[in-house]
Amino acid sequence: MAKLTSDALDIIRQYAALLETVEEGLDYVAASFSDPRRMHADVLLSDVLLALGKIGETNVYLCQLFADESDLVGHIERFADVLEAAAALDGQFADAAAKKRIICGRLSPAFQAWKIAVESGLRRYVVQ
Repeated sequence: MAKLTSDALDIIRQYAALLETVEEGLDYVAASFSDPRRMHADVLLSDVLLALGKIGETNVYLCQLFADESDLVGHIERFADVLEAAAALDGQFADAAAKKRIICGRLSPAFQAWKIAVESGLRRYVVQ
């Protein structure tokens, strides 16, 4: 287990909270396809995509921080799968059917699987 500074622990806790927020956002967007009362899903999706960029930036720092923990680094690096799924949305915002297929069939499942793996490695640092 890496010995971390209080600043590093704060970053990890904020990161874990951001992962929860992104998951909630993706759940909301996915539900909006079948519930027209859920407004502003496209705005929320844009925010989720921005958050994915921030997660990617933070992953660079986390890979350096946990360089001695190859399993955790491997899980973090699999974020590329999430980014690949998100990239499929490029040019698809106007096509609701394509957007639903990508979000519900690729992006949300990829993010959830990745998040579970990363959280299992970070749990000992977040829960203290």
